[in-house]
Amino acid sequence: MSTMPEREANTPNAPAAPKRRTKRQQATPPDIAQELVETFSQSYPFPLDDFQREAILQLARGESVLVAAPTGTGKTIVAEAAIWMALREGRRVFYTAPLKALSNQKFRDFRERFGADQVGLMTGDIVENASAPIVVMTTEIYRNVLLELERDDESVALTELAHSVAETASRSGKKQMDPQLERVGWVIFDELHFMADPQRGPVWEECIIHSPPHVRFVGLSATVSNADEIVDWMSQIHAPTKLIFHPERAIPLEDFYFFDGKLHLVRNAQGERVARFPHVGGEAKRRGYYERRRSRYDDEEDEDGIPFHETPEPPDVLQHLRDAGMLPCLYFLPGRKAVEEAARSAALVNLTSQTEQRAIAEEVYFAIESLSEEDRALQQVVELAELLPRGLAYHHAGLLPSLKVLVETLFARGALRAVFATDTLALGVNMPARAVVLGSLSKFDGVGMRLMTPNEYNQLTGRAGRRGKDAHGAAVILYSPWEPFEECFKALTRPLNPVESAFSMRYNSVLNLWRPYEFERLRRIGAASFLEYQRRARKLKSLERKRKYDEEKRAKKRKKGLAAPEPSHEPLVASAAVEEQAVMSDFVELSGGVEHELLATTTVLRIFGYIGEQDDALTLRGRLLRAIFHPAGLILSELMLSGALDNLTSIELGEVVSWFVYDSDKPLWSKDVLSDRLRLARRSARAMVERVRRTEIRQQLPPSPGINDHFMGVALGWAQGFSLAALRARISLAEGDLLMVLNQTIDLLRQLESAIHQILDDTSLWTAEASGLTWLDRRDLRQRLDKLRAGLGLASRALLRSTVAQSRSLPFKMAGLPAPVEEENNGEMETMAGEDRMSER
Repeated sequence: MSTMPEREANTPNAPAAPKRRTKRQQATPPDIAQELVETFSQSYPFPLDDFQREAILQLARGESVLVAAPTGTGKTIVAEAAIWMALREGRRVFYTAPLKALSNQKFRDFRERFGADQVGLMTGDIVENASAPIVVMTTEIYRNVLLELERDDESVALTELAHSVAETASRSGKKQMDPQLERVGWVIFDELHFMADPQRGPVWEECIIHSPPHVRFVGLSATVSNADEIVDWMSQIHAPTKLIFHPERAIPLEDFYFFDGKLHLVRNAQGERVARFPHVGGEAKRRGYYERRRSRYDDEEDEDGIPFHETPEPPDVLQHLRDAGMLPCLYFLPGRKAVEEAARSAALVNLTSQTEQRAIAEEVYFAIESLSEEDRALQQVVELAELLPRGLAYHHAGLLPSLKVLVETLFARGALRAVFATDTLALGVNMPARAVVLGSLSKFDGVGMRLMTPNEYNQLTGRAGRRGKDAHGAAVILYSPWEPFEECFKALTRPLNPVESAFSMRYNSVLNLWRPYEFERLRRIGAASFLEYQRRARKLKSLERKRKYDEEKRAKKRKKGLAAPEPSHEPLVASAAVEEQAVMSDFVELSGGVEHELLATTTVLRIFGYIGEQDDALTLRGRLLRAIFHPAGLILSELMLSGALDNLTSIELGEVVSWFVYDSDKPLWSKDVLSDRLRLARRSARAMVERVRRTEIRQQLPPSPGINDHFMGVALGWAQGFSLAALRARISLAEGDLLMVLNQTIDLLRQLESAIHQILDDTSLWTAEASGLTWLDRRDLRQRLDKLRAGLGLASRALLRSTVAQSRSLPFKMAGLPAPVEEENNGEMETMAGEDRMSER
């Protein structure tokens, strides 16, 4: 085990965010802690690594830990130790993950290890056994619960989500409420390095800032260069946290370069360069031949006589890997189209025996039989049914969830030899391979193509090498005339990039944390962020560098006799100390960005009437918006309250809400034509988007997400009975994308329905004094919202049919559980379709 360098003594202290009063866990005596480590270790058939034992010892002592280690080194064992200790103490444990797929996988794994009745699952679309001692959830779910528990008004009952988490079973089996989460001993944050993600990163920071002080953390992270900074920040704002830094891979990695039809070892398992390839690769880029097709460079020479090597093709690469004993492999390519085309071309190579083909074909047949007749005819289903028996597959976000699970299951069992995939497969899902092939070193970042970062390269190659099976893993980089090898390899193997905070506080967070006349509280929460920690740390380092530079400069002058010796350095030291102390003690001094964001966000909320001008309290509108966690929550709230959605049928409501779910700006074509009523609703939605965005831009805030001009008709068509194939013919989205949009639309519809339910059930909001409305206006608003709530509920149920219902029940099926009660409701769908036809007439 390796440790990172100790941090400087003058690291800035972060202000502690306001906390609820709860009891802290008691530390365990050293001898008992060591005994717990030994007892837990005996439950595994193999000896634990030193870094695992060190981390578990810290847990046994009651301390939080951050384990930073490469993929495949066994970080999950540390999480399992925390779960085991929590169960011994009669405490609960929350396991948070950034992806639903990872949550579903951990749900299955923990049920097998700890018992089916001990584990629950909460992923937004699924709530199963939420009062269990072990609850697996997405990180957003945990954040939302924490924010709801932070609310200062006790008149409002907890939402169903927070109620489910806060409800726990006592040892006698009786249900009881635990609103302060006092029985929760541990919270596990998987993939903690997601803090750097621009869109989702703030969720991790909010979870750490707002967790009850008695809770201990287990952070699991890929190796990052500033893990010590994260630990120091966590220790200051929450509780002492120990860093367990283990940079060594479980399986040593060898790097290869494939060009001229051969595999060339570039760097051996000891990290030593074996061969170099100057001026190889990137020929087309260097000569500026961007407009020519890549195929034109094969076996040709340019004007200066520099040869262009043959571009590797998937069949050739797989044959060489097979001959070298380097299968199975994960073959990464940028983009779904490239992935599918490569898998089709690789079908020329047969990688399985006849016996294996029959076994795989039989399993594929039964898996496909569970699909509807229409879905069985989809192109991706037909193609994979042909590829899988050959030991080949492709995997990307556009696949049906059941097909993704089938590919993952067959690969994990060793039945497949090669899976062509986009880089999303490298996140979370456990699919180790003998080798990882990188078909391109570039990736699309939403703006353009760029070279992947060292962190991304580590994430992809972390899948190479199967523990207990392979002596070495292999990373194979393919020759490309667009990518100079030495330049790219040097960039990819640089030290890892640090985690940079992406912290922000937008409408929902501010409203849930709001206290009348206590804006300073929000400032303290902002000051407790990792973003502000990094700002203070860098300011101190800048002061320290300046001080050292000045001292060295004066020393050189004195040595050369260019300046008279100073009588004393005390004024300089004292001045620097005063500056330093000011930085460290001014806990609520915010950087311009965070301070401005807080002020601008509250200004926008006041402009739209979500915070009262007279009493500084949340208005009815504010209570509604704080229960909506979607990025476009302000726009949706305004649409609901303005009456723009009042005349829509239930399935039309589902259609409007779906517009805010699809958040991609990629070009689309759509053949759908909206009805007059939906065209009017779309104009209203666009006008509201523009109104909100103009206000945000005036306040210099990032604009709320809007709607894609070409995305329409998906939710409406599905609710009316269209198949996935029929929807594919009307819009340029893959089947998996369509299912994702429909599932997220169901989740958002339910969230909006729950938000309206909360304010309708809170009688304190509907007095003349609280609402500021006359009796008639209050009655009309209640009636409108009540009708809207019912419509939203009907809309979500209309979408819950056929493949969508199957996809939502898939985690239950994989865990051997019965399908959830909420199943297809075709009769209700027919009723709503009739309702729409009547409305049209």
